[in-house]
Parts: sequence; structure tokens; C-alpha cells
Amino acid sequence: MEFHVLASGSKGNATFIYDQQCGILIDCGITRKQLLFKLNQLGFQEDDITYVFLTHDHYDHNKNIHIFDAGKIYSAKKNIKDLDEYHTLVPYTHRQFGVFDVFTLRTSHDASDPIGFVISNGQEQLLYMTDTGYVSQKNRQFMKNLDYYIIESNHDIEMLMATKRPMFLKNRILNDMGHLNNEYSAHLMCEVIGEKTKEIVLAHLSQEANTEELALATYRQVFQEEQIAFSNIKVASQIDVVSGGHYEN
Repeated sequence: MEFHVLASGSKGNATFIYDQQCGILIDCGITRKQLLFKLNQLGFQEDDITYVFLTHDHYDHNKNIHIFDAGKIYSAKKNIKDLDEYHTLVPYTHRQFGVFDVFTLRTSHDASDPIGFVISNGQEQLLYMTDTGYVSQKNRQFMKNLDYYIIESNHDIEMLMATKRPMFLKNRILNDMGHLNNEYSAHLMCEVIGEKTKEIVLAHLSQEANTEELALATYRQVFQEEQIAFSNIKVASQIDVVSGGHYEN
């Protein structure tokens, strides 16, 4: 399995997961031109996208979902108008998509029907979870000792509070239907990673209320406090592709 976070942040999100001629695109909040340029740089074409998953109906995730044939698109019921049963992803159920087994998780966000995924190819498992205010105990039981984690680490609380954003927006981000802060994200990973875990990618960082350096420093500090020896942590970007898994340049 290989994965490529093509873009991650409030201006647009897209992640491509690929194995054995089967490709899943999670979200398309970037332009078709940006999407194809980044895929082409990685050696992929548009035809390599077999399935398209939409996590929720916010603009930075669904902005250009319409460029794909509706037959390719899958999401939870309320995220897409008139979504039929066949293309509906039901939380806490497994479904086969080519070589991938996809287990859908319910997330906590102020969107219509937000979801995340545990994706397996039979040998390796990957968690994709962003845009959630907290992670339930129910979800955590499905997140333990996976190979790869793409997990939200949206903001530093002090930086967020120091921004000029109105208080209602700060509260929206901080509440249980908002976004994960760096410390919460790091403690969560301490709880769920295991001996199989190879890589963690921190995703959906706020441009105003976080930095790559601060997110990584928080993770290092929390991991040290929890006596977790793990260092292969990357940070997804709004601009640059961040790749992982069995990917060779």
C-alpha cells in the first residue's frame, strides 16, 4: 500500500491511496488541474482513481467532487444530495473496494454526516481521520496498532486564542464538533500506535493557529512524557505532496 497526501488544510484536501491497480481518492477540495498535476508527478493518471470517497460536505473537502462520474463517488448518506443506497457508506461496517477493505468510522464535526476510514489491503492498515473535535472510545478500539495513521493535528490552543478570529469561531474549533489540537492528537497516538506502526502523518494543520515545527515539537514532548519511542512522524502540507507506505520515488 502507498499513500499520498496531495493537499491538507483549510484551503483544500485530497489524499490518494493505491495498491495493485486500485486507487482511492479521499476528498477533492483542490482543482482538477492541481489534482492531475500532483498525480502525474507521482506517475499516476486520472484513470488510476478507481473510487472517490467524501468525508463530509465542507467546501475544503467537496469543492471539486463533481468532476468525477457519480458512479465513482461514495460517502455517508447526508453528505451528498440524493445519494443512492449503493454509494452510501454506513459507519461501523466493512465494505470491499477492489483490493481494499474499507471500515467506515463516524467522526465528530459540524458537518452533515462526517466520516473517517480504516483501510486495509489484507497486509497493512491505514487510518484516515481529520475534521473531528474528539475521538470516541468506540472509534479507538478500531484504531489500535495500525501500520499508518493520517490524523488531524489542527491547532495549538495558545496560538488559536491569540489569533484575531472572533470568539464564536474559536469556540467552534475548540468544541467536540471542531478540530483536534496538537496535544490531544499526540496523546491519542500514544494510546493507539503499536509494534506494527510505521508512519504517522499529521494532517489539516491550521495556517493561522499552528506550525509544522510546533506540531512536531508537541508530539515529541508528549511521546517523551508517555515514554513512547517513535520518531517517523511527517506533516502534511497545503502545497507539497507528502507520501508514505510502499512508495518509491
